[in-house]
Amino acid sequence: MEMRERASGIEGVRLLALDGGLDHTNTDQFIETMYRLLEEGSPCVVLDFERLSYVSSWGLASLVRVHHHYATRGGRIAFANLHTAVATILRLSHLDRLFDLYPTVAQALKTLSKCPKRNVPNPKGAGGAGPPGPNAGPDA
Repeated sequence: MEMRERASGIEGVRLLALDGGLDHTNTDQFIETMYRLLEEGSPCVVLDFERLSYVSSWGLASLVRVHHHYATRGGRIAFANLHTAVATILRLSHLDRLFDLYPTVAQALKTLSKCPKRNVPNPKGAGGAGPPGPNAGPDA
């Protein structure tokens, strides 16, 4: 999977495009990138899934984990441009009820446009080792 950051045009909102598949080979990279964006003071992220063609169970778990991480820290994530296969997986797993899904990036950005840029507390704490790996508990 390749992750590319694009300009969102909105302060405090980051736009990240994912290409390929999200599975056990790249969930750590995805989680670390998302945690870093939050630590850098971007509480809101739009994930453009137009070219994300596959999400495994590991990928679903990482999406839930990142969503929870942002939500408990006052942040927000929006998913946009879902590929048909990914939308089907989210619907069948009932995760479409948890996530904010939008048909276009423009609609997702419009919804998050009021997201204030702010300093986000460092979830690692002093001397922390960074985000936990994918096998960590749900409260990590």
